[in-house]
Amino acid sequence: MHSPRTSPVTTGTKLRGAHRRHPLRLIRHFPHLNGMPHQIALVVIPSSDNQIRMLRGILQYAAETSRIRIIKNAAIPYIPWSYLKKVQADGVIAYAETSEQIEFLKSLQIPFVNLTLHEPPTEDLAIVHSDNVEIGRRLADHLMSLGLRHFAFVGHYQWYHNRLRRQGFLERLHEAGHDAVSVEVEFEPDALQGDVVFRRIRQEHLSQQLAQLPQPCGVATCHDEFAHEVVECTKLLGINVPFGISVIGVNNYGLICDTTSPHLSSISQNSEKIGFLAAQLVDQLIQGEPIPPEPILVAPGPIIARRSSEFIALDDTEVAAAIEFIRARCGQPITVTDIVERSDVSRKTLEQRFKSVVGHSIAQEIRLSRMRRAQHLLSSTSLSIVDVAIRSGFDSTSGFIRAFKEYTGLTPADYRNA
Repeated sequence: MHSPRTSPVTTGTKLRGAHRRHPLRLIRHFPHLNGMPHQIALVVIPSSDNQIRMLRGILQYAAETSRIRIIKNAAIPYIPWSYLKKVQADGVIAYAETSEQIEFLKSLQIPFVNLTLHEPPTEDLAIVHSDNVEIGRRLADHLMSLGLRHFAFVGHYQWYHNRLRRQGFLERLHEAGHDAVSVEVEFEPDALQGDVVFRRIRQEHLSQQLAQLPQPCGVATCHDEFAHEVVECTKLLGINVPFGISVIGVNNYGLICDTTSPHLSSISQNSEKIGFLAAQLVDQLIQGEPIPPEPILVAPGPIIARRSSEFIALDDTEVAAAIEFIRARCGQPITVTDIVERSDVSRKTLEQRFKSVVGHSIAQEIRLSRMRRAQHLLSSTSLSIVDVAIRSGFDSTSGFIRAFKEYTGLTPADYRNA
């Protein structure tokens, strides 16, 4: 049997009762007192990029501290729900989406950390998750940067974290004087394959709502799966992506983003850090530390812009054409002169109109596009820093590193490892 997590033991605590009479029993309950790593069960199915990155963060903590040991099921660091009671775990890190799963974890009477916010947080739950309000705000910023004036947000609002993302999205739009339509997703009956649920969206219901949107419209979704379904519905409706509807999702799930046509823009979560902090927290809980009163929130990663949102909805066709040219060729050594030569107006006129419409200069737009491209390459490829610099339009690695640190506050290597 394991000690309930409500029985903390700290350095200097006087031993009482059974533990005083049987010190070996104390060591069995609290293995760190004998230098043994805590045995941790992971109920996180490695079925997406996001979850795999979380697992990497957990494993990084285990490797760096040697304080925890991950229990494996055969060769995989994953324990099915149905097997959880059979393993000798000191703590659990889980992806518990339902109240039933959460109550099951509580019944084990060992410390656990949850990596989801499908259900609202309570004071007796240890949670590590993304800052969902900030995710929504960044989605709004991205779509507004395209010059769009109409917006919609797509989510399944029975999930608490989806409501938070919508909240951040609407707050940011309201600050800028915009509003948005809220689109609700409905699922077909769940199809269970093993421990994995394949949720299929009711496309007819989603299509009916999308058909009512004004165009052009910027559509943010709570998940890449939803963004994919939006794109599929637009094909049935005869709406062009990105020119009728520009779409962006959340998680940067490569298997979805790269197999959707056009490829999906997405914001990545800082999943490795989430996993690392979850491992650190379960370690602390086993030692008797109290549950944090609020969820531990982690700022999201960068937005990875792909074709699904590569549209500039501006009334000034010269400025829009200039931005399209810059974003398509920012990986090449282009200059302001190259953009001006493609325009039908003078350099001075284009510079003035560009700054008036976009808010910054043509040269700044070139720098921003290169930085966004570099962020994408650093977070989604294993290219060397030299190759990233070249493919982002820089002619020297030192110049790239200096510009990147000035833009993000981090070196390219630190950004990749963050």
